[in-house]
Amino acid sequence: YCTEFCSALHLEMQGYLLVKPKGWKPEKDASLAGAGYTEEDYKKTLKKVADTQAVIDSVVGYITSVNYTDFPDVVAMMEDAVDQLERTKEAKAKHEDAARGSDWDQANLWAEQVWQYQVKAADLGLRAKTYLEQNGAKKVE
Repeated sequence: YCTEFCSALHLEMQGYLLVKPKGWKPEKDASLAGAGYTEEDYKKTLKKVADTQAVIDSVVGYITSVNYTDFPDVVAMMEDAVDQLERTKEAKAKHEDAARGSDWDQANLWAEQVWQYQVKAADLGLRAKTYLEQNGAKKVE
């Protein structure tokens, strides 16, 4: 469900999909033009991305400080989380490129895509951390 929602949200943000509330009627001059993001919006999104990465780093610090490799379910979750974070590289390059060209709509949309991948990775990491705490993970040296 989350993946489908995020995909639909991304399509809507890109302008490919318009979600209309029941009874919605377009105004005469309504357009599907870009959201009109500004450099300020982009900077706020970058801060959100940085703050989220700090949380991810903290969770990874805990997970790698215990014997997580003894828990196959956690190893699988970590592999999935790493896969999500690997996907941020392309989106990051795209938002940085758009920002260099002052295309704040595309810069913000691609930075938000980075955040979406981070959220998926963070969710997996937090689930792994909880699993370890509940199943007696031990500190490693």
